[in-house]
Amino acid sequence: MQIHNVGYNFCHDSTFKITRPVGSGDYLLLIIKSPAAFTLNGIDTVTLPNSLILYNKGTPQFYRAANDIFSNDWIHFDITDSEKAEIEELCIPFDTVIPCGDTTQLSQFVKNMYSEGYSANHYKEESLRLYMKLLLIKISEKIKAPHLSDSYPYYDKLSELRIRIYSSPEKNHTISELAEQLRLSESYFQHLYKRIFGVSVMADVITARVDHGKYLLSGTDYPVGVIAEMCGYKNDVHFMRQFKSAVGLTPTEYRRRFKLSADEIDDAKRKQPYTFESGR
Repeated sequence: MQIHNVGYNFCHDSTFKITRPVGSGDYLLLIIKSPAAFTLNGIDTVTLPNSLILYNKGTPQFYRAANDIFSNDWIHFDITDSEKAEIEELCIPFDTVIPCGDTTQLSQFVKNMYSEGYSANHYKEESLRLYMKLLLIKISEKIKAPHLSDSYPYYDKLSELRIRIYSSPEKNHTISELAEQLRLSESYFQHLYKRIFGVSVMADVITARVDHGKYLLSGTDYPVGVIAEMCGYKNDVHFMRQFKSAVGLTPTEYRRRFKLSADEIDDAKRKQPYTFESGR
C-alpha cells in the first residue's frame, strides 16, 4: 500500500466542485463532513454530513458542495490486488456513499496520517500504511455493526467516554460524574454501558488502573505507593488489593517476575552467537 497524499479538515466555499471524468489515477477515500452532491453512474445524490466514499481506481469522480461550505478529509493511495481483496473482505464497497454516523474517530486517524506525512520520522511510510489499514478496519466495523448506533442513541458518546476512562486511569471516575457527562440517570447509564460493552463501567475503571499499574511496574522504578497514586488510588493498600485480585500477584511480585523474565531474555541474547550477512 502506498499513500500518495492526505488532507485533513479541508474546507471550501459553496462553489467547490471536482470534475474528474477518468478518476484521479489512484484510489480515493473521502470522509464528508458537510452536505455534498455526488454523481455516480449518471445519478445525482445529495448526501448528509458524516458520510464517506471509497472511489475505485478509474471511477469518474464528480462531487461538489451542496451547502455554503464543503468540508472533508481525503486520502489518495494505491494498493496491490491482494490488498484490494482485503478491502473487499472487510465489506467496504467501492463507489458507494456510506453514512457513518459520527466520523470523529475516523477523522482522527486521518489527522494522524496528515501529521505523519509531513514529519521527518524514519518509519513514517510504514506508519502511514498501518494507520490506513486500521482506518479501513474501523470503517468496516461501522458498516458491519450499524445496529449499535441505531439501537443505542448514546453508543458513540459511550465509546468516547470509554476511551477517556482508559486514557486517564489516574482520574477519580465515579458513576455519578460519568452519567452526568451524558446527561443520563445513573441507573440507565450503567444499564446501557453494561449492555453495549458487556462489562460494568466500574470494572472498566479498575481494569484501566490495573493495566496502567502493570505498565508502570514493568517500565519504571517508581515505588509502589507512587504508582498507586499515579493510577488513581488514594492509598497503596487499595491498589495492592485490586491489583492482586485482577492479576493474581501483588505489585511487588509482578515487578519481580517481569524483571526476571526480562533478564532471562537478555541472558539468552548475550549467549546467542552473532551472525552477519553481507549485501543486505
